[in-house]
Amino acid sequence: MRQRASGNPPRVSYTGRGMSEKVLVLFSGGVDSAVALWLVKRDSPDVELYTLTVNYYRRSSGEMRCAEKLAALAAVKRHIVVEAPYIREIEDMPGSQSLNSGGRVLPSVFIPVKNLLFYSLAAHLAFMVGAKRVVVGHNYEDSKLFPDVASSLIERFNELLRESLPSYGLTVEAPLLEYTKRQVYQMAVELGVPLEYTWSCWRAGEIHCGACDGCLTRRRMFYELGLRDATVYESLNTS
Repeated sequence: MRQRASGNPPRVSYTGRGMSEKVLVLFSGGVDSAVALWLVKRDSPDVELYTLTVNYYRRSSGEMRCAEKLAALAAVKRHIVVEAPYIREIEDMPGSQSLNSGGRVLPSVFIPVKNLLFYSLAAHLAFMVGAKRVVVGHNYEDSKLFPDVASSLIERFNELLRESLPSYGLTVEAPLLEYTKRQVYQMAVELGVPLEYTWSCWRAGEIHCGACDGCLTRRRMFYELGLRDATVYESLNTS
């Protein structure tokens, strides 16, 4: 996959299919999924929008709250929350799994087969509400970190959808997959995404911890782009 060059915010377009279209966004409350949602709103203002958040084991209450707030600000038709307490991250299963897969070291927040689970759930609910597009917010760096984030995997999943739902025309799309985290933040600014209501922390809690990789990346992006960071962090390492 080709990485986009850094620089000015990239212009991404999400072409809609008219006033009758319904779109479901797989929505975590993070910056990436918020940008994906705002992209749909910008480029297809007449679509009927749905958001889906999966509440899995030890998911942060802060993240759930951010997802609900952002969905409300985006004026979606319905924000769907599915409880799935059986879905766990590697760190929730100590000693049961290797942190290596195919020669790459997996982060502790990796969830085995997560995206196939989430895509299937999103496809099921999209069919139930009459949506024909599921939009996800993976970025380029996700594809290098997690083994189940790739355009080839999405293409194969869409092939299965064509067999599972013949003639329906449901697809999963990842419009940010060629863009770096920095570029996604740049797009967030361009689109007017309320970044103060997004969530980046990898740990369970009410506020951002300030120390995990998610928080460190968030702090770095705000600093490098010259943005005011109104995020409340539990602790800050300024060394």
